[in-house]
Amino acid sequence: MVPLPPARAGDNSTADLTGVIRARRRQTWRRRLIAVGIVAALIAIVAVAWFTPLLALQKVQVSGSRLVDTDRVSSFVLDTEGGSPLPQVRPGAVEQSVLKEFPKAEAASVRYSGPRALKIEITDRTPVIAIEGESGYRLYDSEAVDLGTVDTAPKKLTVLSGGGHQPDRETVSAVIRFMGDLRPELRRQLVTIEAKDAMSLEGRLDTGEQKATVVFGDASDSSLKMRTAAQLAAEGRTEIDVSVPSVPVTD
Repeated sequence: MVPLPPARAGDNSTADLTGVIRARRRQTWRRRLIAVGIVAALIAIVAVAWFTPLLALQKVQVSGSRLVDTDRVSSFVLDTEGGSPLPQVRPGAVEQSVLKEFPKAEAASVRYSGPRALKIEITDRTPVIAIEGESGYRLYDSEAVDLGTVDTAPKKLTVLSGGGHQPDRETVSAVIRFMGDLRPELRRQLVTIEAKDAMSLEGRLDTGEQKATVVFGDASDSSLKMRTAAQLAAEGRTEIDVSVPSVPVTD
């Protein structure tokens, strides 16, 4: 077995150890000071960005909507947020304010676009019914939000006819509930719907291969009623009453 070397003793060895300890302490403090300096620099940069007018919001680009005037959205956001440093502009708050101001928009996606700009993508509400009137066709979505009037009803959108009279609000609400509960593929098969009142809904069904006139009754169980009517139409029935869907009546 090789013996261990004897321990060093004397002033020189003590000085060497003390020097190593001091060097390590200096290195530790140097690292700490560098870290503190980096954090201070980052805080200064964030503070400058938070308050500097050089990053003030100046431009808002809006796209994606046919129902909402995108120029009005841009002007609205600039009126409320313009001039604010961009880091102070919260996208979520802008989205909420846009949806509150423009109810025809179903969703708004806001993101930063450069140092002084925002980009907003609007998703329109989806109309489920077009109500025929003297000035054109007024569109409504499944939440009964008025989406405005158009001269011609959009293709594959069900048209409500009052059968010679303008339906009242209760009747319109019943039709919107009926249509809003339908899946899009079922909704497209219902070409027109008539309503003398909220309890008397009738429609013309067109599956692409079969056509039928259908009595729905009230707005309840709309999906079941439509599926039953479509199945009976596929069997060649042209006059169908599904006001009680469990006991349908046909010609």
